[in-house]
Amino acid sequence: MLSRLANHSFEPYGTFYSEPVDPAKKDLIRQEISVNTKRITQLYVFPCEVYIECPQGLARILVSDSPEQNNLRTFPVRDHIRLSPGIYFNLIPLSTPLSWQLITPQIQPQMVQLSAPYTYQPVSVPFHVRRILDCWFTDKQERCSFTRQINRSYELIYVYEGTMNITLSSGSQTLQAHDLIIYSSDKAVLDIESSCSYLTAVFDVNQRKTLHILNHTFHCTSELQQILWKLLIESFESTYYTRTLMMCYLQEALLLLMQFYDTVNHKTLITDNQASRNDLLSEILTYMNKRITEPITIEEICHEFYISRSSLQALFKTHLNTSPKNYLINIKLQKSKELIRENQYTISEIAYKLGFSSIHYFSRLFKKYFNTTPSAYLRKISENQSSQQSVDE
Repeated sequence: MLSRLANHSFEPYGTFYSEPVDPAKKDLIRQEISVNTKRITQLYVFPCEVYIECPQGLARILVSDSPEQNNLRTFPVRDHIRLSPGIYFNLIPLSTPLSWQLITPQIQPQMVQLSAPYTYQPVSVPFHVRRILDCWFTDKQERCSFTRQINRSYELIYVYEGTMNITLSSGSQTLQAHDLIIYSSDKAVLDIESSCSYLTAVFDVNQRKTLHILNHTFHCTSELQQILWKLLIESFESTYYTRTLMMCYLQEALLLLMQFYDTVNHKTLITDNQASRNDLLSEILTYMNKRITEPITIEEICHEFYISRSSLQALFKTHLNTSPKNYLINIKLQKSKELIRENQYTISEIAYKLGFSSIHYFSRLFKKYFNTTPSAYLRKISENQSSQQSVDE
């Protein structure tokens, strides 16, 4: 029996149902489709209702009411699916290989090529706290000054009460009650003028890139204060579970700080700390050029360098006056001209080698950027070489 209320957000595309369809009763045919890649390059579309049944394995359905890339949405496949006529779709396997059944009238589907491959990005964290080296609470009742020596780990200082002045190589900052700062690989001088109670945590992360929230003073929200209080409470215990909870609390605190930082500062990210932004852009460009022959996505770049999509867009717009996607397409197309001139690969091989979803998509972009097709460009190169050889002879 069909369930029209299973998922309201899915209703523009179809409905879910629980009992398998009997093809013989509806004059339908059942075909099994096997997939083992999360990279979707094309969509099915039928002019009639179709049924999808996925008896085993985990999957998400990729759907749209048009073939436009920006309109694509995904939904979990928790039950069988009936799709409305004219809906573009495909299944993304979460467990591979995946076999699913397509039940349709005896009509061949139209296959629509996506303008760029769609790769499903499961929920994951771009970094995690690898270990907490030390965590302690200090309550200073008199004026004092002490120095933290340079080390390779990160240090978090959160002031509960009082005032603390901290001097780093980047300058001096004053922490009031419920202020927090994180620094690394820096000599720090801490000055307390009167009484001050504060939490310190020294930790390492598995992130290749330096955390981008260093040396900034944050005033903690009540949510963040509660998380840090839990971290402090667990630091007094010594069991396996409490140590694991400490890692989780610190991870949550760092992610909230990063989310807040990116939300507030993405518009001014480029003007703050200009030198480090230039270094970051240089590293991103190097990374993109090294992986020019792979089907890299913008999401992968954000994940690799732990930068939000909006911050990445701002970085490229300010320095290169283009978007990351356009820059990536441009360097791939420039590389394609180089490969065509070398004449060691066919046009199809070059398109595949550079990670384009199809030769048609590659040719369309090549024509758009260079006002000629790859084949015409190859012919022109061959003609010029032949002319040059005739002159030499």
